[in-house]
Parts: sequence; structure tokens; C-alpha cells
Amino acid sequence: MTTEQTKFSVLCSLFTWTQRSKSAAKKRAKFRKFLDAFCIDRNFFPAVRLILPNLDRERGSYGLKESVLATSLIDALGISRDSPDALRLVNWRKGGAATGATAGNFALVAAEVLHRRQGTASGGLTIRELNELLDRLASGENRAEKILVLSTLIQKTNAQEMKWIIMIILKDLKLGISEKSIFHEFHPDAEDLFNVTCDLKLVCEKLRDRNQRHKRQDIEVGKAVRPQLAKRVANATEAWKKVYFANPLISVTYAPTKALVIHIPFHGYGTWRLRTYCNLHGKEVVVECKFDGDRIQIHKNGTEIQFFSRQGILVSTPPSLNFIDHSEYAHAMSEIIIQNVLVDRCILDGEMLVWDTSARRFAEFGSNQEIGMYFNMPRQQEMDLIVKDSVIHQTLKERHEILCKIVTPMKGRLEILVPNTGINSHLSSGEPCWSFIAQNVDEVERFFKETIENRDEGIVLKDRSSKWEPSDRSGKWLKLKPEYIQAGSDLDVLIIGGYYGSGRRGGQVAQFLVGLAERPSPNTHPKRFISFCRVGTGLSDEELDVIVTKLQPYFRKYEYPKKRPPSFYQVTNHSKERPDVWVDSPEKSIILSITSDIRTIESEVFAAPYCLRFPRIDRVRYDKAWNECLDVQSFIELVHSSNGTTQRDTEYGSKQYSKPKRMKSSTRGEKKNISIFTLTCADFANVPPSHSLESLHKIIVENGGTFSMNLNKSVTHCVAADSKGFKFEAAKHHGDIIHYAWVLDCYEQKKLVCLQPKYFLFISELTKKKLQEEIDEFSDSFYLDLDLEDIKKLLSNIRRSEDVSTVDHYRKKYCPKNKWKGDWYFILQLSLRRFKLEVLMGGGKVTSSLTSATHLVIFLVPGYRIDFEQIQSSFTSLERKFLQSKRLHIVKSQWLEDCSDSCERLPEDSYSLKPWGIEESTAEAWCFNIDIIYAFLTSAVTCNYGVMPRSWGHLH
Repeated sequence: MTTEQTKFSVLCSLFTWTQRSKSAAKKRAKFRKFLDAFCIDRNFFPAVRLILPNLDRERGSYGLKESVLATSLIDALGISRDSPDALRLVNWRKGGAATGATAGNFALVAAEVLHRRQGTASGGLTIRELNELLDRLASGENRAEKILVLSTLIQKTNAQEMKWIIMIILKDLKLGISEKSIFHEFHPDAEDLFNVTCDLKLVCEKLRDRNQRHKRQDIEVGKAVRPQLAKRVANATEAWKKVYFANPLISVTYAPTKALVIHIPFHGYGTWRLRTYCNLHGKEVVVECKFDGDRIQIHKNGTEIQFFSRQGILVSTPPSLNFIDHSEYAHAMSEIIIQNVLVDRCILDGEMLVWDTSARRFAEFGSNQEIGMYFNMPRQQEMDLIVKDSVIHQTLKERHEILCKIVTPMKGRLEILVPNTGINSHLSSGEPCWSFIAQNVDEVERFFKETIENRDEGIVLKDRSSKWEPSDRSGKWLKLKPEYIQAGSDLDVLIIGGYYGSGRRGGQVAQFLVGLAERPSPNTHPKRFISFCRVGTGLSDEELDVIVTKLQPYFRKYEYPKKRPPSFYQVTNHSKERPDVWVDSPEKSIILSITSDIRTIESEVFAAPYCLRFPRIDRVRYDKAWNECLDVQSFIELVHSSNGTTQRDTEYGSKQYSKPKRMKSSTRGEKKNISIFTLTCADFANVPPSHSLESLHKIIVENGGTFSMNLNKSVTHCVAADSKGFKFEAAKHHGDIIHYAWVLDCYEQKKLVCLQPKYFLFISELTKKKLQEEIDEFSDSFYLDLDLEDIKKLLSNIRRSEDVSTVDHYRKKYCPKNKWKGDWYFILQLSLRRFKLEVLMGGGKVTSSLTSATHLVIFLVPGYRIDFEQIQSSFTSLERKFLQSKRLHIVKSQWLEDCSDSCERLPEDSYSLKPWGIEESTAEAWCFNIDIIYAFLTSAVTCNYGVMPRSWGHLH
């Protein structure tokens, strides 16, 4: 009998026996016995792929997790979604009197439901038939096709067999035996071959004879390689000791190189980055910044580029690694790789990072923006000499040298990070580098502190003479991350909900939804709590049981969407936030002290603006009352005062370091806080696509201001990007709404910029009254000059007339021949109004009496000239005597314009219209155009005569 003809029930018996056995040796022996007895044809792959489903790359993803699989099984069984069995499948995590011991284990819950419909008789399904059906399930393009396959499986199996099929679909058999043990029992070289190929089928086909050793295989372009891993250390001192006392590294002939760091953009932005070293009694050790992203491999074979990603699925130790072809990167990255990597065949392994094009820095992990990459592990080969010319056996130092030869840097797109060259060569004087050669533990400690301040993931130390080994975590590489040390602040939070667990915690609350208080008024208790994060690790089973027992009477089932959350909890109702039970009374709840990675991330799942990375419970605070938990405003202040972290004290030792802080941007340097927004509390109704809410909040807080997440009485400035949305409409009832450009202008100019009309998206009636002497009904300032952008914004505030006749009227009046026809009387009136304000605001006076004036300002239509005799003829005989007075200056309006521009009184001689050496009795009439003089006379009388501002000299 061949392997494929073997009944699946035989494999199920192996699974059941292995799961029940407690002896690891017996489990391995049973597996070996199965191979010898039922795989006589040595066609191992059909069976092994079912035993190690998480390593099978031949079959695509099923797209079925527990929730989707539950509804698919309900439809495959043809039962009502309101039936008890359907509800059991959907609510498989939840406990209760009717759930039994299977709660929390989806496969067992499904087996119970199927048992009442399938019975115990086997359907005789073979391994070959099962693999064919699973292939159809994975390739199914829609839900109907997948349900049809599940129906076929149900018809050909019993409940016990279906339970194991479900676990294969979920890729988690829970056999209690590691993949390492299975590989070792299958063939002594199986694990080594899989590590350099990630191809389970190839392993099964090449290693058919257990007694025949396989020549260690080199890596191969087109086949994903398990990356080398770094071992955790607790602190810099421990890392230094491990490097110092490490045994000499053994040369491994099959290990690929791990040499460089590259950043490649998803949309054309990013940088290549390579790594660093240190010398310790003759041993050079690489010390580098650990970047926070997704592990990625790029395989180049001529013009064919393939992308593989690593997914860490914690099935065994070390974690299982799955590589999935990422063809979606090809359109953005392939051309960059082809043009700038100068060898035809190579493998690059590294991290996929996010590049923020507006901030010109690497964004937080998980951000959805332009993508950059850093890559390691070049592999240089000739086209037809894949194994022979491989550089995988060379040291890190040698691989760095090769890297510099095969990669052409591309500024802003592709840069190499190596000591004293590449991106490090662009650093300005005194600016910290991304990598360096450390001489002692103090330098490592200092570098680690800088990465924490810069919100990087941590540091990595490597021996420069080391070789690269796939899937190795033996300590050749060491990593130090802030989450491994007690650096973050302990945060006291309140339990507001709970989640049922799985496995041995199935049917019981095993995780908690915790919240922060909304800051109450003085001498009062909090009335509302904001969802903050989900936490479950850190407590022993006994401690967890005590908490659950105390809160059990106050747990209330959350029947979403039939019922709403309690009114005293502010939540998002995001699917990842939604708890199984609520604590129905905050007064009866318990405070937990939680800690986490010191870096925070902007929250979309929870109601608080920020949530934690890798939160865990430090201790239970039975000594604190429910109302003593941390409030959300204090947490936000902590985050913004600590550069986006929960770190209250940036120092981990007694030494103070003054090395400049590294910024994640192209222009890096030390940042100084300036109190621009003192006494300012901002609320943002909406934000532009170019800026996140977090970045705007940070600008406000770092420059002395505060912000509010709600529109309340403490808000002094309501800010928005556009006049859309319900929050904008609500803000109009609060008062003025200011364009976010004002915040950016204040930040850029390092001062509180005066609120000009161009900054207002909405002006309240109260503000209009205050500004009525400064702006017109369209928010146009009488005294401030406008640029083109100001005019565009001004015109956007003017409602257009929909009356065609009105439009035609003004078109005929002002543009009869598509040319501007000036109504100069109207234009001169506007000029007079503006200059009147200029004089008044400059400290001068405007008078209607010629006898008390020191200056007579003449406004003329452009293109027309006038002399003193014409001016005299416009006045009475008595007034003409004052015109001839030496103390009265008669000047063109340009004098006033130039004085205003220069903010000082200018000499009147060059602007004077009074003839030189005129006698006071001189008077003579002239003929002139009455329309022009009328306009001039009206201008003279309306503008009147005024003394100049005090800044020019008090003349009156």
C-alpha cells in the first residue's frame, strides 16, 4: 500500500496517540514506526505535509480562521444560525453551564457538534483524497466553493477525523512534539536542508533514505531561507560579557551571509542601510541599531525578482517561519533592485520599514505609509555557478566589502550603512551615527539609550568574523530591546471587561480589557472610563483565578450588537476591542499595574489616543481604590513629554550622557522645546491627509500647549483642515474654527502668529464684532497685504451668486470687452479707507479740518497728473491761504504708502506737489476735468488731512 492510499484514519490514530503520550522518546518512535509501516513507497510528502501543516508552502492559505470557519461549518451542515449548535460554534471561546470542558478549543467544540450528525463510522477517506480536497479548499475563490469542500469532507469522515482536519486547516495540531524532533526522526539532515530551502516537499524527496547522509546544501535563489535569529539579553553589560567570553565561532560551510542593511521604498522612497562593528581585544564586534519592521527576503535572478516574508507563528521553539510570495511589491521595488544591485543572482534578507515622506523619517511599526526596507545577506554568484561561487562562507567583514562593490547607492532611495561610509558619511559634525565600533561597555550602553530616546526597537551586537547560519539563535547574535528591561512606567489601569481564553483557559476569562479614567473635576470620582488596551500575560494561574473569582458576580455578557456597552465606558466597538463580558460596575472592579515596551503606538482599536506595545500585568493593586487609576490626560502628557514613550526617567544608571540625540530624519539634530502655545488648549475637528493627529498633538504639547480629545470649556482653539464633518459642525457652536496652517506657521516661525482672517475657517459673531474695524464682511483685512494664496482663500469665503442676471450686470459693467474697466471712484474710496486705518494704527490722527492738518494727501487716478494750481481751484479762497502755509505739506499718496512700508516718516520733498518757494498769497485758478477733480476732491475731503504716525514723528 502506498502512502497516498493509506486511510486518513490511520494518521488520526497517530495524532491521538501522540497527543496523549507524555514521553518525547515514545512520540518520536511512534512517528518513525508510522513512516516505516505506511510509507513503503518512500513517498513521504503527502503524509508529512499533514503532520507539519504550518511548513507546507505548496498549498496556499485557506483564509479560514476560527470565526470564519465556524460560519462556514454552520452553512456546510445546513443548520440555522440561531440554533444552539450554531451558537456554540460561533461562541466557542465562551464558558457557561452548557459548554462543558471543550470551551476555548474550536476543534473540540466542532467535534461535539459534528458528532451528533456524523456518528463514529469512518468514511474511508484516504490521504490522497484529503490532500486533493484541501487543495480545493485553499484554491477556492469564494465562500460557496469552500463550503462545498467542507460539506464533502463532512460526508466522507466521522467527527474524530473532522476534528483533526479542522486542526490541519488551522495549522495547529497541538501534538506536543516539536518540528525539530520530527525532522530529526525523519532524517538527520532534514532540518538543515529545510533551513536553507524552506521547502518541505524538497526535503521529503531528497532525503528518502534515512541511512544515506545528504551533502549539506547551499542556499538557492528562488527558495526562501530561514533567517538567522538573535538571542535576547537583559542589558548591555550582559551582552558585552557574552560577546567577550564567547567561544570561537565554528565555520559552517552551508551558512549564507548576513551582511547589510538596505532600505528600499514601496513608492520610491527609502534608504539602504548597512551595519556596524567593535574591536574587543582583537575581536571586532558589530553594534547596530535594530530597526522595527517585517523580515523580508528578496531573491534576484537576472530580471526576475521575488519577495518572501517571514511570519513568526509560535508553534514550537524556535518559532516556525512561513515565507509567502509577495508579488505585490514587484511593481514598486523590482526596478530599483535590478538597476542598483550589480550582480545577476543574489539573496537579500532584512526588514521592511515604513518611510514617512512628509516627516522624512521611519514611522512606527505597522504604519500604513510609504515603505522603505533595510536588507542583509548579499550572495554573489555567477549565472551558472550557484554553489561554487557563493560568498556564504565568508566573514561579515568580507561580506561588507563585497556589498560595497555590488550595490550602487541611490540617494533617498538606496543607501548603504557601513562604518565611515555610506549613509554614515553624510552625517554632519557632532551628529550621532547609525552604527559605530564600540570600544567598551559604556559605549554600548550609551548607544542603547540613544535608540530608546529615538524610539527605535533596540540594538544588535555581532562578531565581525562570524558566519551566517539559518534559523540559528545560539548567541552569535545578541539583541537588546527596551521591552526586555524595566524601563517603562507602571501604569495603574482599571479592568472594564474580559475575554474568554482558549486551550486550558477555555470557557474562562483569561484576558482583560482595561481602561483609563476621564479626568474628573476636583474632589470628585471619575464618571467615565476610556478603553486602553487588552492584557492577559504576567500573572500566574492562581493570581488570575483570584481576580476572575472576585469579578465573576459583576461580569455581564456583551450581546453585540443587540445591546450597547455600558454608558460609563467609552469604546470604539472595534472587533479587536469588543470584550466577551463587561464589568457592570466600575466601583466593584480591580486596578492592575501594567508595564510594556516603553514605545506607544497611535490607537485605532481602542478609544484612548495611544495604546501599548506588548502590555503585561506587573501586579494587582488591591491596595488602591477603583477611582485611583490613571486618567487619560495624564497618560497623554506622559507620552508627549517622553518623546512618545511611557518612560518617566530616560536614565538607567547614574551616568549622564550628553551625546546628541539621533533623529530619524535626513536633517537630524537636537530638538529644543519652545513655549509657543502657552495657555493654548487645542481640539482638532479634523486633520489633513499629510499630517496625523498624533503629529499635530505633538507640536502643540512640545511647544508649551495642551490638547483635548473632546470639545469642552477648556478648549481655547478649535482647529480643522477643512469645513467638513459632523465634528466641524459641532465646533461651530463652540466658537471660531482655525485652519491647521496656523499651528504649522506658529511652529515654523517659533512664535504665536497673530490670527489673521486667512486662518479662519469659521468666524463667530463675537469675533466678527471685534474684527469689524479690521476686516470687511468677507474677512478681508483693511490693512494687511494679501498674496495670491490669501486671495484664493478670501474668494472661497464669498458665496457666488446663482442669479444669471446679476452676473451679466457686473460683467457688462466691468468687463464689456473682457478687459478690466476701473470704477476709480470706488477704488480710491477703498484706498482711503485702508490709509485711514494705517494712520490711526500708527498713532496718527485724521481730521476733517484743513486748518489743523499738517499733511494734505492727494489721491489721483493712475495716469493723470495734477499741479498745485488745480489743487487750489478746488478750495475756497479762505482755504487757499492754508494751502500756501509752509507748515502744511501737500504730498502724493505714494508718500503715505512708502512711509507705511518702511515704518518711518520719509522726507516729503520728493513727493511734494507744492511749488518750491511759493508765497503764501499765491492763488490762481485753472481749468480742469470736473470728473477728475470731483474724484480728487472727494478723496481729499473723505480722506481728509492727517498727521503721520508716532513712529514717523508726531506732527500735529
